[in-house]
Amino acid sequence: MNARGVGVFLAITTLIATGAYVFVYLYRWEWNRAIMTATLFIAAEVALVGMLVTRRLRALEHTLGSTDERERTARIVHAATPAPRVTFGWLARPDRLGVFVPVLLAGGVLLTGLAWLVERLAKATAGPAAERRIIDGLDRLRLPADGFLTPSTDRLQLLRGPVTRPRR
Repeated sequence: MNARGVGVFLAITTLIATGAYVFVYLYRWEWNRAIMTATLFIAAEVALVGMLVTRRLRALEHTLGSTDERERTARIVHAATPAPRVTFGWLARPDRLGVFVPVLLAGGVLLTGLAWLVERLAKATAGPAAERRIIDGLDRLRLPADGFLTPSTDRLQLLRGPVTRPRR
């Protein structure tokens, strides 16, 4: 087994082990260990993908290297020129695009006018009465006037400790 095979074997073994331990640590509620193990899992996955992409690129380089220079240049030029394609049927004829922009502008103007109308209607109907109702609903959450603790007349009582009955 060569070094590349050992590397792939170690990456796959690491993926399996760290993937299993992520679930073990999550089951045990050991979050820090689960995060570290998941990080190692992702690192092993990226390394494995890197190895596989490198292998594919080497195979592609080997197949391209076997052809002559003229054929290789023709393949590159053919791959570099994009095929003309039209995704929408109405864009196939550029002489009919004169209607497209005015329709979009008119639609935008109509939607803007509708939004303005809705805003004016909302402002007219939701006045101070709605705000007063909200304030009245939140009034019960207000703090008591004298606080949560009853004020004591003796300021040193808190320092003396809990109140107990004197012993007889």
